[in-house]
Amino acid sequence: MYYHNKRGNYLMKKFKTIFSVFLMLLLVLSLAACGSDDNDSTAADSGSTPAASDGASKEPVKLKIYTQYSGGDAALSLDYAMAEMKKIMPEVELKIDVEAQDDNQKIKALAAAGNLPDIFKVTPDLLELFKKDGNLAQLDKYIDEYNIEEKLVPSAAALLRDNEGHVWTMINVGPWASSIFYNKEIFQQNGITPPGNIDEMLAAIKVLKSKDIIPLAIHSKEKWPAVQLFDMIVTREEPMGVQKIDFKKGSITEEVYKKAAQKVIDLVKAGLISKDAFNTNYDQANALFDTGKAAMMINGAWGMSDYGAADKLGDKADLLYYPFADAGKEEQCKWTMSGGGFNQGFSVSAKSKQLDIASRYTVQMGLKFAEGRVIKVADPNPIMKNPPAPEKGYNTIQKRYVADSANFQTMTCFPWGITNTTFKTAIEDNCQSLLTGDMTVDEFISNIDNALK
Repeated sequence: MYYHNKRGNYLMKKFKTIFSVFLMLLLVLSLAACGSDDNDSTAADSGSTPAASDGASKEPVKLKIYTQYSGGDAALSLDYAMAEMKKIMPEVELKIDVEAQDDNQKIKALAAAGNLPDIFKVTPDLLELFKKDGNLAQLDKYIDEYNIEEKLVPSAAALLRDNEGHVWTMINVGPWASSIFYNKEIFQQNGITPPGNIDEMLAAIKVLKSKDIIPLAIHSKEKWPAVQLFDMIVTREEPMGVQKIDFKKGSITEEVYKKAAQKVIDLVKAGLISKDAFNTNYDQANALFDTGKAAMMINGAWGMSDYGAADKLGDKADLLYYPFADAGKEEQCKWTMSGGGFNQGFSVSAKSKQLDIASRYTVQMGLKFAEGRVIKVADPNPIMKNPPAPEKGYNTIQKRYVADSANFQTMTCFPWGITNTTFKTAIEDNCQSLLTGDMTVDEFISNIDNALK
């Protein structure tokens, strides 16, 4: 009995020892397993952090963009932006639908049909229209997440949000003056002094016409250049230009607008534009100027990177600010500029099937596009703080613009910046008719006045 109890106690102690070792081993294995689980969780978290930060699935994603891609500036800037975005969001493949030169008619038709691309270029008129119709995705949280406003110069940041503080487009260019460019060589060869007032301009047109040279290349297949020409003339006496009417601070019946309309008629009758102007698009007008078939070109100041390029007109291209004032009044209005304001940006369709990815891509691409404009085309009007240096430096005409812009006293807008859609339609249609030379001043004024009643 004693032996049995002793033996039992011994076995019991042995069992307890083995069981304790087993429990310890089990505990070690459990802790190891937990540690492994923790490591796996951490790896998963760290692996998902970049995805969370850029919001992008690592599966291939195809997005479509509708924007300008013809001409050197737009193509070079977009190519740069797309290449940079491949480093940031490599899973995104961007397909370009080249924007038609049609005063936004195609993009409006796409919107009406509910077939907007994921990303598209917008101008102020489209911005207001599409926002009202619910076609635009709000970009507020993406602008905030990527600290976009902190990266923009104040003048650009001020254009980013609407009156309610929301962002509907990623601005990608700064405000530009509208310009009359001229070919110095043509003027010199024909003994023409660059005109400074309306009388000198009319005289220059007469000489150029006699030499079978188109005085002014204008892409009147679009309506905005006609409005811009009218605005340039108006600003010789009224700094607000057509914006005064848009802002309801004046009337088209005021004498300054009648006088400007008469000057347009006088210029057209003198032979300012070609008979083919209304069938001429932007690229064709540029070609006329680049090849010396036209002595002058109306455009935004963005054109100087092209005209001033070494393989184009180079140092032969220069600026006129603006030769439409009455004689003796040139200096008092020299720096009251036409053009300016918000020009364009990239927006996202509210109906995009890849809304989050498209939004993240767009706000970052917009900044890269602006960066590309500086690096690739030497944009002297950057929207970002601490802009990079241009690869090839500024050309002669760009250097002049940089110096001149410090003197600009006031600016108006481009036609796409007109906020009253009724006035925008009326001023575009009637300025276009004014360019035909078949409309009278009274008809021009009464048509617009009646449209606004």
